[in-house]
Amino acid sequence: MVPSTPEQEARFARVVAAAVEMLSAGGGEGLAMKDLARRAGVSVATLYRYFPSRDYVLLSVAVARYRDAARRVLAETPQGGSARERVSAHLLREFGAVRREERLSGALVQALAETRRGYSPLIETVEHLHRQIVEHVAGGGGPVSEQRCRVLPVVIDIFSAATRLWLAGVLSVADAEFQIRAGCELLEVPDEVVAAEVERAAPGGRIG
Repeated sequence: MVPSTPEQEARFARVVAAAVEMLSAGGGEGLAMKDLARRAGVSVATLYRYFPSRDYVLLSVAVARYRDAARRVLAETPQGGSARERVSAHLLREFGAVRREERLSGALVQALAETRRGYSPLIETVEHLHRQIVEHVAGGGGPVSEQRCRVLPVVIDIFSAATRLWLAGVLSVADAEFQIRAGCELLEVPDEVVAAEVERAAPGGRIG
């Protein structure tokens, strides 16, 4: 059920806020639908009308958080030197937020990585918002070249992988930050080099 009235929107937002509190305290395993309904002040039946499953709750929280981030970031003109410096600083701040909210972040990252069937529109919304934010930062509030737009998803994937590996205990903070910074170095690759690599990778492209 998509909220269509102010009352429904307020109820939806109340559930999302309650879910954030529960996830922050207990992580993904601390989120039970009956407890969420009680904390949000709605009936279990009402909760399931808006959120058909626990995974839907998690993804809705992720969407809400990225929408809030997009509103903040897109309203400002990013400051700093090069695109690499701006994006690196932004992603390191984002990683810092993940570290501060480890339980909440771990639950959301797991949901985004493992939940697919039936919920792809929510996942695609999160991915679109994240890319929109990073593209705005890369361009300093201005346009981004076509070739740099091709590189940004790779940079974001490196950031996401480093974040997941840190949450899993595979990477230290220092190693994760190194990988994030190293990924951002791709933004220094000249457009003509990116264009040549894209041509090589295209069907029928030159090899060797």
